[in-house]
Amino acid sequence: MDQKIEHFSHVHPLLLKEDHKNEDDGVKLVSCSACENQISGPSYSCKECNYIIHKSCIELPLKLKHPLHPQHPLTLLSTPPYDAGYFCDACRGTFNNGFVYHCSLCTYDLDISCASTWHPDDGHVHAFISLNSLQPFVCYACGDEAGEGSASFCTACQIWVHCSCAELPHTIIKHFHHHPLQLTYSLNRVYGFRDDITCGVCHGTMSSGFAGYYCSDCRFPMHLKCPAKQEEDFESDTEEEKDHEDETLALDKDKESNVDFGHNHLLTLIEELGLEFADKLCDGCVQAITAPPLYSCSENCGFLLHKSCADLPRTKQHRFHPHPLTLHSKAPSYDGIYRCDSCKSLSNGFVYRCDECQFDLDVRCGTLEDKVKHESHKHPLSVEKTNIARECKCCHSPSKYVLVCDVCDDFAIDCGCANLPSKIWNMCDKHVLNLIYYGQGKLIECNNCGICREKISPKKWWYYCEECDFGAHPSCVVDKSFSSVKFGGTFQYDAHSHPLALVEETGKHPPPPCEACGEGCKGWTLECEQCKCYFHREGKCFWEQLKKSSQYSTLSRTMRHKFAANVLAATPNVTDK
Repeated sequence: MDQKIEHFSHVHPLLLKEDHKNEDDGVKLVSCSACENQISGPSYSCKECNYIIHKSCIELPLKLKHPLHPQHPLTLLSTPPYDAGYFCDACRGTFNNGFVYHCSLCTYDLDISCASTWHPDDGHVHAFISLNSLQPFVCYACGDEAGEGSASFCTACQIWVHCSCAELPHTIIKHFHHHPLQLTYSLNRVYGFRDDITCGVCHGTMSSGFAGYYCSDCRFPMHLKCPAKQEEDFESDTEEEKDHEDETLALDKDKESNVDFGHNHLLTLIEELGLEFADKLCDGCVQAITAPPLYSCSENCGFLLHKSCADLPRTKQHRFHPHPLTLHSKAPSYDGIYRCDSCKSLSNGFVYRCDECQFDLDVRCGTLEDKVKHESHKHPLSVEKTNIARECKCCHSPSKYVLVCDVCDDFAIDCGCANLPSKIWNMCDKHVLNLIYYGQGKLIECNNCGICREKISPKKWWYYCEECDFGAHPSCVVDKSFSSVKFGGTFQYDAHSHPLALVEETGKHPPPPCEACGEGCKGWTLECEQCKCYFHREGKCFWEQLKKSSQYSTLSRTMRHKFAANVLAATPNVTDK
């Protein structure tokens, strides 16, 4: 059956023809009514007249936000809005017929070829020439007003900029950012059409309608004039930065590959992995050390760091938050343990943090790229914070911090489920368990979880061993709430005179009594190796000890609420009392 459609460009229905071949046998070749190029491949045509159009031209968007004209959307017209054709404001070509993208407010026009293929991402595509402007103008690069006189004009884009803006370097390398920064005259190509982009240097607002510098690796944005301002302030800031080395991650390396990452001892680069690193965790991402290179503490105190974690950018613009995030080696909580605001996992590793909003991301969520390829789905997934919570395809729980498919409207997964390992060992089965995604594996209707004995939903993800026919809920195999905490490290608590080590459980039966409340210590526990005594690290007892400590007074009200939620089953009514 022929595929028939209605289209705004023609009064009659159009029929799809999958393969149209022009034959040059003396007969005039058939041209597309939209782009005026020869017809080849799939096309739509009208049986009642000679109207014919490429399938690709039929699929053009009716409205377009274009970087060459960011002020207003462009509307697709089937014929030029003028009596004598039009000039394309990009290529300056003359067109008598065919489709055109048009702005009625500015009488701005783009032919469909320029509208579809123009990529003004980099400064070098602008062919600037020096001219005298006969009237004041707004600089397309920096957005400042300029008077009459000398200026630079792009003959291709018809834009005016200051002469100094036309000479800006395309790529710069600065001490305050870990990656090269690139110049773009169209920030909307990177961040979309927004007016709330926050400069990573001065924290002022940037508009996507003008130019700026950005980092292609971590989306760090910056005003055009901030690099020069930072160079002026660099000398005076050097001493102040040294005073804060214990708060912010230091990434400076010396010639012998010894580094300081918020750690008291020198770290040495290890390029061959030995058995002593088996089952060890990185102190940055709190994930397993499985391959070199890595950094190890020269004093053998147990501090380890993937080289990739050592190379993390110090600042990052993330889609989950409007402000730039700064990398810290320890969260500013009572003992460095925090809850990631996207995946909700507890962590005591490095943290990407916005101090203004007290927003925290762990390394796994903080390093997510804008587009992610995930095994659970055939299309790339976009990292987004949505206004309305989306249901996760894995666990069916709602979340605003999700990976969504731009093609399939109903597919979204939260960050915690996106981080689930595809293969994992569990003591309940002697083989490796494989993560089965919904729709990618068979499930017996009566199959129950081999750990909790409750039924496994066929519409959720699950772990499975085919050899043993053993299945389990992901929440039973991997506790997402505690999956990024490294146990064993010591911390000085006010409750005791000696450093206390965080242990997952004491392993003693019956549980040893807490020195503060006298009740048995189950689950997370603080242990003093010197005194052989124990303290609760969870629940009401620990919260009461925290409120008596000197650290409590340094926590903001928001941090007190967040910390309370981490140590209690339910968030208490936290007060300043």
